[in-house]
Amino acid sequence: MQKIEKWRVEELALVLNELAVLLRAGDSSEWASVFLHFLEEAEKIISRKEFDSEGIEKLARNILNCFDRNSSFVNIALKNENPKEEQKLNQALLLTRARLLNVLNDIQKRIIEHIH
Repeated sequence: MQKIEKWRVEELALVLNELAVLLRAGDSSEWASVFLHFLEEAEKIISRKEFDSEGIEKLARNILNCFDRNSSFVNIALKNENPKEEQKLNQALLLTRARLLNVLNDIQKRIIEHIH
């Protein structure tokens, strides 16, 4: 029985898209491109007729690598000419990263349950 539902991968895609938009708005196009790539991979998994558990496991692992303490993504600060807007962007980034981690942790938990 499949433990990871399609809607969970769709949720992952939504968060990845939101993160890419924030990163682009905060003048971090390189990281935005990274998360757009992850979004494309998630969309490929969603579009397949048969669920690709290996694909989602690999994608989750690759995204989690961005949260490694040596990654610049962990300490990124978004920029904007308007200080209030910059503050809003960075607050949204913190919340979106937390949402992404929650989704990834849930997916990984379900992958582990599926293997055992």
